[in-house]
Amino acid sequence: MRNTPLDKIYIIGHTNPDLDSIASAVGYQRYNELIGDFRYTAIRCDKVNPLTEYVFNKYNIKLPTYIPNISGMNIVLVDHTYPENRAKGWEKANILEVIDHHDVKLEDLIPTKINIRPCGSTSTLIAEKYFNSNILVPFNIANILLSAILDDTLGLKSPTTIQLDIEIVNKLAKICKVGDIDEYFKEIFSKKDIWHTLTPKEIIEMDIKEIEIEDRKVSISQVETLNNKEIREEEILQELKILNSEKPFNLRIVMLTDLIKKDCILLVVGEDLKLFEEELNTNIINNRILLSNVVSRKKQVLPILERMYKVV
Repeated sequence: MRNTPLDKIYIIGHTNPDLDSIASAVGYQRYNELIGDFRYTAIRCDKVNPLTEYVFNKYNIKLPTYIPNISGMNIVLVDHTYPENRAKGWEKANILEVIDHHDVKLEDLIPTKINIRPCGSTSTLIAEKYFNSNILVPFNIANILLSAILDDTLGLKSPTTIQLDIEIVNKLAKICKVGDIDEYFKEIFSKKDIWHTLTPKEIIEMDIKEIEIEDRKVSISQVETLNNKEIREEEILQELKILNSEKPFNLRIVMLTDLIKKDCILLVVGEDLKLFEEELNTNIINNRILLSNVVSRKKQVLPILERMYKVV
């Protein structure tokens, strides 16, 4: 669809959005307003998580309007390209631009503007636009962008972090008057490390990515914590099995990521369990396996699956 008048352009992140997905959309709307283009409006297609709600409330910013179907709209995609993560109706939307830091899946789209770079956060790329244009980042926008980058990069300790993320965080921290970046990361992470208050189903669905790799369906849930001992492994595993019996995937994975130990326990179910075992060259016992020095879904777990399915 290419004939929609460009009087309104909507910026939207992925389904089941994290803080980066929402903050980058709002940050890009404000950037465009500051350069004199008032056509852009940030929207969302799903409910937000508790951390996003906390950060937006703290800095007195209204959450983007909820619009579940984007059919017939002019669209900028932020923080995603995969079709399975797009809002409903994307097939009939006019997708003009993509800004993302993930792997690219755009075979079905030819946007006029593409900014995809392998960094730790889409909010890094949005903030960079302000600095490159010599535009002062408004205080509240700087704070949500800073929070999003720290969240997405695990306080700049994720393998996805690059020098650009570090430089942007330092610049934003000055605007936000954040003296101790590590302490601020702990503050925002405490609003996310609330797994003990959630049901197993809520834990699985809080931060889940559903993707297709070589026509195989995979879901990977990320559960980041400072104390894995408080995570109810068995209950989560049983719920994962129930979900897979209701809607079978080749693999359903939950990453129980311990940020202190810098490792993760994978809970795994699905018909390709044996194949996954072979790829890892180790036994998966009782649907569990410990991966040392693994904390990133995008940089460390997803590449294993992509490599595995490409040789099948």
